[in-house]
Amino acid sequence: MEPPPFSLLSLNLFNIKIKRFPTLFKNKESKSLHSIIGEEELLFSDKIIKINRYGLSQERNILITNKAIYNLKKKTSKRRIPLNIILGITINKLTDEFVIHGNESEYDYYYISRKRNEILDTIHTAYSNLEQTKFKFSIVTEKSLKNYVTSKKDKKSNPSFTRMKDEHLSSIEDFLSQKLQTVGEVNKNGVIGPNISSNTVFSSHKNVKEVKLEDFKVLKVIGRGSFGKVCLVEYLPTHETYAMKSLKKDLLIEQEQIENTLLEKEILQTIDYPLLCGLVFCFQTEERIYFVMPFLSGGELFQHLKKVRTFDEERVRFYGAQIALALEYLHSKGIVYRDLKPENILMDDQGYLKLADFGMAKKLKDDEKAMSFCGTPEYLAPEIITMEGHDKNADWWSFGILLFEMLCGLPPFYVENLDKMYDLIKNSSVKFPKRINLSEDAKDVIRKLLEKNPKKRLGSQNGIEEIKNHPFFASIDFDAIVEKK
Repeated sequence: MEPPPFSLLSLNLFNIKIKRFPTLFKNKESKSLHSIIGEEELLFSDKIIKINRYGLSQERNILITNKAIYNLKKKTSKRRIPLNIILGITINKLTDEFVIHGNESEYDYYYISRKRNEILDTIHTAYSNLEQTKFKFSIVTEKSLKNYVTSKKDKKSNPSFTRMKDEHLSSIEDFLSQKLQTVGEVNKNGVIGPNISSNTVFSSHKNVKEVKLEDFKVLKVIGRGSFGKVCLVEYLPTHETYAMKSLKKDLLIEQEQIENTLLEKEILQTIDYPLLCGLVFCFQTEERIYFVMPFLSGGELFQHLKKVRTFDEERVRFYGAQIALALEYLHSKGIVYRDLKPENILMDDQGYLKLADFGMAKKLKDDEKAMSFCGTPEYLAPEIITMEGHDKNADWWSFGILLFEMLCGLPPFYVENLDKMYDLIKNSSVKFPKRINLSEDAKDVIRKLLEKNPKKRLGSQNGIEEIKNHPFFASIDFDAIVEKK
């Protein structure tokens, strides 16, 4: 059986790139790799989080070949799990967790990865090619998979024991494709095509049931991103102007962004708040998904800040109050924003702000924590960098970074060296530039928002009420802000 092509084979662990199924290694790094996997064909390599028996997160590397899975600590192989001894895999529907279950000779491995579906697809294909059969995938809906892990101690007392649920998916393809179905059907080539009934996914206009690409005239490109671009468009039936965000479906599949895109659509179409940018239409073609949103003529907050370098405290109070209200509204819906920065804050023609771009947002249940590493480096909270788990308090950290940048011109821990910047975020206290005369209230609110311990951070206990009650925002009428008065 000919193995299918894998689209993501960046071997970032060894800083080399090898074409599809590598067998020859020519440089020092590849010799190191060759000493681990020998003549096996390397299919996948990436960083991953392993949960140990004490429930602690450990950064590891995972290698998947055509014969085994390797658990690496840096470049040292800690364990090789032959594919043919895997009993099955348990998948958590709510998180990025999965557990690899071994037979009598192997205890289980408990992992978290934002590329989980790609890992599962790779293991499934390699196992099928090797054994000419399929193994079980169990899917569960839990806060954590800790109760599904069979430990080394369990195996010693009962080698045949496993905590894997007996029920399993009819096929892994069902699981890997089910998230795509709400956007469109998956054709035989794995590319999402249009829904059978309609290309229109959402319309906020009750009298408009169907929209298509031909209904819009592109006026100009106003932004570009990893998965597509944003254009200023005219909606021909009404001659209104909108911002249209187009996303390439093949890139979304390749980069494991389907779940994030579906959540972004859900957030955009359900939010109804003056300080958040909502959705007007959502439709699709065979190759792309389109989000049509209100066009805000004031542009990005980033552009305004870049022109003047810093804002005075009165302006920062006005902008800060709006951003805090927008974050609190999202938090009240169980949504962590996770990508606060001036580029994601838009301004209308009256000078009021709207928070936009929910591609990094995540829904969390009470007391649940996200484990993924995501966001803009300068704005990352310490708990995201250490990957100990984060919640809405990570947004209040980013809010503190934003206040600092608006007042001082740069984020407080910014340096060009990324590792050094992460070290400063984790370990250094905030320092204010002497050239800028800041009030003690401004310094105090920033210090309290940039508290390393998320449980002690301003906003952590009582949300926006703690922001409202701080002396820095004493002159702000938050109700009037929401009403744009």
